[in-house]
Amino acid sequence: MESLRNRNASVSSKSRPKTKVTKAPPPPRSAKPSKDARKSRVDDKIKKRMSMRYADISAPTGASVPAVPTVPIGLRPGGGVRREADEGVRTGQAPSKEEARAAENKLLDSDDFDPDAYLKIKLANSTEAELKTLQSSLETSKDGVAADLQRNVFKNYAEFVLISKEISTLENEMLELKESLAEWKSMPSVLHIDESASAADRRRNVRSSVADLRVLYASQMQTLHAQIEGSTKFVPTTPGRHVVAEVDGLSALNAATYKPAHAVRFVLLDDAVLVARIRRRRDGDKLVAERCWPLNEMLVLDTKDTATMTNVFKIRHGKETHVYRAESSAGKKNLLGQFRAVAEELAAKRRKEREGEHERRKSMWNAGDRASLAFGSGSDVPPMPDWMADLQRQAGMGDGAKEKSERDARWVGDFADELTVAIALREWERAVSLVEEGEAKLASTPPLAAKLSPLSASLTAALLGDLSMPTNGKTAVVRLIGLLQRLRAGPAARAAFLAARGDAIRKLVRTIRFEGHIGLYFNDLALVLFTAVKHTADWFLASFKENEVASCFIEWAKEQIEMYAEMFRRQVYSADVDQKTVTEALRITHSQSRKLLQEFGLDFRFLLDELLVPEPNLKSKSPPT
Repeated sequence: MESLRNRNASVSSKSRPKTKVTKAPPPPRSAKPSKDARKSRVDDKIKKRMSMRYADISAPTGASVPAVPTVPIGLRPGGGVRREADEGVRTGQAPSKEEARAAENKLLDSDDFDPDAYLKIKLANSTEAELKTLQSSLETSKDGVAADLQRNVFKNYAEFVLISKEISTLENEMLELKESLAEWKSMPSVLHIDESASAADRRRNVRSSVADLRVLYASQMQTLHAQIEGSTKFVPTTPGRHVVAEVDGLSALNAATYKPAHAVRFVLLDDAVLVARIRRRRDGDKLVAERCWPLNEMLVLDTKDTATMTNVFKIRHGKETHVYRAESSAGKKNLLGQFRAVAEELAAKRRKEREGEHERRKSMWNAGDRASLAFGSGSDVPPMPDWMADLQRQAGMGDGAKEKSERDARWVGDFADELTVAIALREWERAVSLVEEGEAKLASTPPLAAKLSPLSASLTAALLGDLSMPTNGKTAVVRLIGLLQRLRAGPAARAAFLAARGDAIRKLVRTIRFEGHIGLYFNDLALVLFTAVKHTADWFLASFKENEVASCFIEWAKEQIEMYAEMFRRQVYSADVDQKTVTEALRITHSQSRKLLQEFGLDFRFLLDELLVPEPNLKSKSPPT
């Protein structure tokens, strides 16, 4: 009777394929087995004992257990991942931790992720250790997602704040739009307009609103005449004249000393500016009209602020100049902006009236031509006698001359207004173009000469004033001199430019401090003066292309060299200066002259050799050829 152990072993041996096992030859026995040999044999027996398999007594002995059927691939949850894992096991390549984590994260990030199915798979096929690992990995993924969300919030915080502000701004604008729409909707009821009225009724209402506007303007002028004494003489009530703004906080200054004279109030009308003087009294202030200028005849000049005078502006009317000061820069800016807006509105209004008048006359001429054609196409009319034809021709010439004079007068007025506005706004290119246009039309428009001459002189004076500013650069100087040459003011431009450069050089020379060392002082002095002469020559030649005007610059440069030589003699040729210091000062002067002037084509060595002596011959000599 064989035992269960031997029987199970026989069954298993029958079921398994037979393999040929080749035993390794036993090691040669030594005469005396050593201690290590005995230990190895004991180990082999223990391993053999532990590797022995025992049959399950509770299982059926005779029947074979069928294999468990596999689940179809299409019905497996997560079959792709499992199949890849099985293939990896079969091929003997176990996936790394990074690949497993990447696959896990990919599965969690998928849009159609099903957490219930995922947990069923993990809980069904995982041990306790794998579940703990899964829990730790899920917590790590959760912390990583929270950190990413926090990082994205910090990264997009500025954009979030900006968008929040834009949303609040849009909400405010929508509220304002809603209020405006509500006001617009209630406008007919406020104006007592029937929404169901016909077009004729609406036109009648428009005419009544125009009449109401005229009444409002008339009441404004009456109030102005009651408040300001003597304003009736300056600004009488005329149709359409109304008050645009009233500005307080202004002071009139003495044009010569710039000292405050008295407080004034500006009343800006649609076509004029009224200046009222404020007289202080115990019973209250009193306003007295002082001056009034039409907007098309005045010129407003902005003045740059200095250390002692701020917020000052000038108003020029004809040959008179008045100076005023505002309390703040914002008030001054607001007043000048109102001046500009009203002047532009007045010019646009007059241009529109001129165009309307032109269209009206054009339509009248066309109507007259059509009437004459209609009259000529009628019944036969006897021809006009010669004497009547001559009288008609003379009468027509008289009417045409009168109409031409009126048209020319209107054009001259509009041209003068436009040129005045351009000068006031310091639009030099436009102003010079207008002057050139006016000069081209002098032959056909004789009344223009009376207006063009003073305006051209005013423009030339303004350009010369800008050219004399010490802060101008080369580009500004060349542009201003070009405009003055277009106005035929080349000699005045040369004189103003050279005078401004001379003043600038004298100011720079005064800033050089003499600290006891003569050589160092004259090194700085020669550097400043010779560099200024070189730059002036560059600017002069860039502005004036004619070679015959170079003599003006030579005379100016000779004066600057003589000024340097006079300062040199005063400091160097004194009793307490030794010859070594004199030699060093001469060497420095000639070195700076060679480096700054001679290398650029300006050779003044003959003049320096003649003037840098203790007793020079001051008789003028012409430079050598």
